[in-house]
Amino acid sequence: MGSRDQVALVAQWMESSWLLGIGAAGVILILLGFKRDDIMRPVFLLAGLALAAFGLGGQFLGWRF
Repeated sequence: MGSRDQVALVAQWMESSWLLGIGAAGVILILLGFKRDDIMRPVFLLAGLALAAFGLGGQFLGWRF
């Protein structure tokens, strides 16, 4: 357990938290898009879907873009 480099552990943690943050922002945009009734609704939904796929897909499914 102690054989891993501390710098590598911090780098992995930073990458994971970055991807989770992007995914969470995408989910928030999707939720905000459902509340809108104007022309911007599809923009919010599409941007939220793209961010959620990028962040959560990169974190949990191992996708690399």
